[in-house]
Amino acid sequence: MRYKGIQFLFVLLSSWVFGQTEALQNHLDSDFYKTQFVGFYLYDPQEKKEVFSYNGNKYFTPASNTKIFTLYAAMKTLTDSIPAFKYAIRGDELHLEGTGDPTFMHPKFKNPKVLDFIKNKGSKIVFHWNNFDEESFLPGWTWDDFRKKYSPERSQFPINENLVTISKSGGTLKTFPSIFKESTVVKESSESRDFYENKFYIGLRSNSVKVPFIVKEDVIKQIITDLTGKPVEMTKSSMPSPSLVFYSQTSDKVYKEMMEESDNFLAEHLLILSSSTMNGKLSTTQTIKTISSRYLSDLAQRPEWVDGSGLSRYNLFTPQNFVQVLDKMYKEFPENRLFSIFPVGGRTGTIKNRYKDSSQPYVYAKTGTLSNTVTLSGYLKTKSGKTLIFSLLNNNVTKDLSWVRNENEKLLRLVRDQF
Repeated sequence: MRYKGIQFLFVLLSSWVFGQTEALQNHLDSDFYKTQFVGFYLYDPQEKKEVFSYNGNKYFTPASNTKIFTLYAAMKTLTDSIPAFKYAIRGDELHLEGTGDPTFMHPKFKNPKVLDFIKNKGSKIVFHWNNFDEESFLPGWTWDDFRKKYSPERSQFPINENLVTISKSGGTLKTFPSIFKESTVVKESSESRDFYENKFYIGLRSNSVKVPFIVKEDVIKQIITDLTGKPVEMTKSSMPSPSLVFYSQTSDKVYKEMMEESDNFLAEHLLILSSSTMNGKLSTTQTIKTISSRYLSDLAQRPEWVDGSGLSRYNLFTPQNFVQVLDKMYKEFPENRLFSIFPVGGRTGTIKNRYKDSSQPYVYAKTGTLSNTVTLSGYLKTKSGKTLIFSLLNNNVTKDLSWVRNENEKLLRLVRDQF
């Protein structure tokens, strides 16, 4: 009788579990998803087991879910503060070498101590412009994004997000950095900047615009001269040894901004910053290789990881890839820290207007969007008290992307309610 009772309990439990997963299967098999490619992977980190997989081991274009890998790389390599630059003082000269810090003169990171340090140390600046030899753009980026503010150039010493901010009031035209004022014209134009040179346009009816500028050695020299009021010498020589590191922002503040706003510029430069802690020149490629070999060799599938932001169409990741990295983060960092960095459903970032059907937040996740692509990966708290890790990737979407997000939200509500 005892055996039969246990057998009955096992059958009952199996039926209950099957009912849970069947609801997810039926949702993903619905007509809505039939013309697109969908992957969904659900994992229980407490029990260390796969809960559900739907194309979980297949490769997808991840869009900005790539920033989850970038976040992990930064959290594994950087300290609690962002390294602003390397420096050495020799006589009356301040020698500087960039680390890729994206926060210098960034409008959302108002921290005067970096500029104050540069202004007040030495009477001359010697800038070592030789430690970053990658292309300004990465493989797989869309070439005609050159004038879009979400796609500025990468560099070793970014200034104002590598954007020129153009504002117009009445007959007064202003730019920051100010060096670009003389090369800015008020006129209607299909493009806001020439392709090959730093010549900018603002429409007659526009009050302000932000446009990426072309990063050149002479441009950086002039901007730093204008900001500090000191002579600047650009050199290809190596930094004097020994040198020190000057730190700027709190790292988590930068991570939070990147994740909540899906900031491509911050993401790209966090990978560059990570390489500043390694030997050799600044290099996204080096960071990806090092992080992949040192911390990610156990992933079930090897991702094609190309950039920090997810702008590249060459990136390929599986849902299981994201869940495995999210699981590593969940094990290695405190939950309250992680959940304060990720967008929170109904509260913050790119999902503040979704997952609002509960008095308490239950989704902490990173969104991703490209044309024909919707992605979401992160953590989900169920009504039973579990914390599950998920990745939901939609590719080859021809429907309105908001419809896809609506259906995905229904799916995650099923998870919340039934597990």
